[in-house]
Amino acid sequence: MTGQQGAQLVLDMVGIDPTLRMAAQVARVLGHLTIVGLGGGALPVNFSSPPHECSVASPYWGSLPELMEVITLAQQQKIKMLVEHFPLERAHEAYQLLHDGKIQGRAVITPHS
Repeated sequence: MTGQQGAQLVLDMVGIDPTLRMAAQVARVLGHLTIVGLGGGALPVNFSSPPHECSVASPYWGSLPELMEVITLAQQQKIKMLVEHFPLERAHEAYQLLHDGKIQGRAVITPHS
């Protein structure tokens, strides 16, 4: 799929050993690997894995009580969520709009069900 170059962006939504191992294998040089899932796995790191100069991030949204507080604030309409939805076929367009600074809030790409 990537012409032997690897993926520019890899999102591991599970975070267990097999998915982290695969994420490190499919990322490209100078790519990005983001670990979202909290499955308790370990990312294998050595001289060749992940690829050279591939950045790795593990963002964390906070504790469960903090998340519940945010949901309550949203339900009370005390915070406004700016979201633009795109079908999977328009993912490239969404990324271009993000790059160009033309999206306020978040762009959410959803596959067809």
